[in-house]
Amino acid sequence: MPSFNVRFIKTVCDDTGHEHRACQAAFRVDAPSLSAAAQQAETDFCKQKGVRDWTIFADAMELRTPLALPPAWGG
Repeated sequence: MPSFNVRFIKTVCDDTGHEHRACQAAFRVDAPSLSAAAQQAETDFCKQKGVRDWTIFADAMELRTPLALPPAWGG
């Protein structure tokens, strides 16, 4: 089953008005598809924060497949 790295991001302004992306949570989800991973991530994040709607804490969700590691070459 594929794994996805998930991050929930909130855009915040500093005292000078510049926007910054702040990671609210990051974790790994095992799911059969990208859409299933997104649904699982939403559920997990809401449980973790004790809310029904993840957008209370974040503006965006990023899902990525982990990069494959290069093969270990023995010599």
